[in-house]
Amino acid sequence: MLGDKIINGIVKHHKLVTIVYVILVAVSIFLLTGVKTNYDLSSYIPENADSTVALEKMQEEFGEALPNVEVAMPDMSVSDALAFKEKLLALDSVTGVLWLDDQLDLAVPLELQDQATVEGFYKDSVALYQVTADKDNAAESLKSLREAAGEDGAVRGQIVELAEAQQATQSEVTKIMLFAVPIALVILVIATNSWLEPILFLLVVFVGVFINLGTNIIFTEVSFITQSVAAILQLAVTMDYAIFFLHRTNEYKAEGDPLDVAVKKSMKKSFQPVSSSAATTLFGFLALIFMRFKLGPDLGLVLAKGVVFSLITVFVLLPALIMLTYKLIEKTTHRPLLPSFRGLAKVVTKLAIPVLIIVALIIVPVFLGQRANNFLYGMGSYAEGSRAARDVKLINDKFGNNMQMALLLPRDQPAKEEILIDKLEELPEIKSVTSFISMSSAAIPPDLISEALTSQLLTDDYSRMIVVSNSPAESPETFALAEHIRELSAEIYNEGEEVYLVGENFVLTDMRDTIKEDNLIVNGLAILAVAIVIAIAFRSLSLPLLLVLTIEISIWINLAIPYFGGTSLNYIGYLIISTVQLGATVDYGILLTQHYLDNRQMMGRKEAAEKSVTDTAASLIAPGFILAAAGFVLARVSSITVVSELGLVLGRGALLSLFMVIFLLPNLLRIFDRFIEKTTRKANFMPDRLLQRKD
Repeated sequence: MLGDKIINGIVKHHKLVTIVYVILVAVSIFLLTGVKTNYDLSSYIPENADSTVALEKMQEEFGEALPNVEVAMPDMSVSDALAFKEKLLALDSVTGVLWLDDQLDLAVPLELQDQATVEGFYKDSVALYQVTADKDNAAESLKSLREAAGEDGAVRGQIVELAEAQQATQSEVTKIMLFAVPIALVILVIATNSWLEPILFLLVVFVGVFINLGTNIIFTEVSFITQSVAAILQLAVTMDYAIFFLHRTNEYKAEGDPLDVAVKKSMKKSFQPVSSSAATTLFGFLALIFMRFKLGPDLGLVLAKGVVFSLITVFVLLPALIMLTYKLIEKTTHRPLLPSFRGLAKVVTKLAIPVLIIVALIIVPVFLGQRANNFLYGMGSYAEGSRAARDVKLINDKFGNNMQMALLLPRDQPAKEEILIDKLEELPEIKSVTSFISMSSAAIPPDLISEALTSQLLTDDYSRMIVVSNSPAESPETFALAEHIRELSAEIYNEGEEVYLVGENFVLTDMRDTIKEDNLIVNGLAILAVAIVIAIAFRSLSLPLLLVLTIEISIWINLAIPYFGGTSLNYIGYLIISTVQLGATVDYGILLTQHYLDNRQMMGRKEAAEKSVTDTAASLIAPGFILAAAGFVLARVSSITVVSELGLVLGRGALLSLFMVIFLLPNLLRIFDRFIEKTTRKANFMPDRLLQRKD
């Protein structure tokens, strides 16, 4: 509860408050330029995961990473290909290049060599190079590689993914806002009775957004996903705080209170319900902190911080701005543009039985369906028609997939290494195996192997084996191969002998396992935290069950749609939306339920349900449509597949939650009316035995 001294101080010194916020925004925009963005999803895997430990060990031993990009050049003779290899090595961003000359003795005619090895690097006069490039500055690395390759060449791999994410994040955040803000403005104009109020709402929320983004400087870095969605999500989920506050102020003003008194009363009376609403969103976001996959804490902390800043801004800056602009607000009023929702309320109660039957029939299938999705764990595909998508197709058509792996094996166990090589080469999906042993046993004397290549394959303690498989970036087969290679290594080497496995498939396997373990914990904590907040706010044991169930059903329907549609779903989006949709949209249910409880003190349950829908529909539609619009703009504008898919699921989820709150929740409140009364402190419901007989 806000104290009288704070309330009086804000209203009295409203000009000073406004100036302070102008300074805070200016400082925040300056700080925002210093926030570092991380574009590598693999870096969010726990530090004790096998792939993370292996990567650190390989960098410690060899000082460079696994080849992370492929460059294909057409119309190349062998001599041209060797010359182009030197051109690649001369690039500042490139630290290593593997080609056919590192696998075979090119003095021997290619026709007499192992054709599987040859065609892995050179086929139909197209040379394919395995390149290790600087991923810390992926955009510059990709630029230099594409310039070297020219229009006819093709570039594929992790560097491309990182660079595309980097470029898209930098260019799209502003574009997303340019689309989302006008849509939100139109929705607010329709939902309010003043031309100025929507601008005031957006201004206040944007101040909270800028302060939140600027204070991200306290973190070492934030992920590109957080950078892409944090602003639009904060805007969408906290807009209703400002709407509720200003509407309450207008009510007191309409009752005859002077402006300063109306603002003070609104600050005092609306703080508890708005802060309770904010708390459900806050705890929904904070549940992400408990993910072992560190992207969850990254996004959760930023969004939770944003909710706090928006709440403070609404109760400090908005009263000050109302004091400054209220005369203008009154001059710019217009007639209500939304219709009365009495007709909708009657439809809701008439459709009670059909809605409940449909929900009862689908609840089990959608629950099982959303758990049985075909999940993706990586970055996803490239935008259709892009240079990256074209290059992937060119290399795939000629060479197929090339999944790069590196195995660090004890150097003093050559016999075991040869056994592992033989077992790997027996696997149909393995295209090539490169190691010091395999090369020196392939009719190339050890002293003829170049020192540069030897340094890439051997250290004092370890032998590095580079394995290439014909596996897509992500598929069940990719995960199965990673698990099989781990099993083979464990069979051949004793427990005390250190073996490290590095590669995108091992990273994705660990990412999959980590995220799956997070699912139950994060969702359980989010549901528990939201339920506790609702229980405390309403002093009820039954209402948390009904409200959470209403939103969870909409989440299950939302996430089951890809399963029944036969499409894949990114697991990051699945996990995040499970908490974000719950935290962001349970507020709709809280608002309607509060009206139902108040109305039941004066009328029967059917009338209370209808009046609750009539009174709250307009207030629910505005934030629901804004959140949906924000999601669909993300889906439409972002070229980052993970972000675009998250937006699509968010937009769809907002509409589903809105529908369920309006059509399902009032009928659940009616059906469980007696149960709610008995499990809610001081419910004071009006008896409606006669109405029950009529029903």
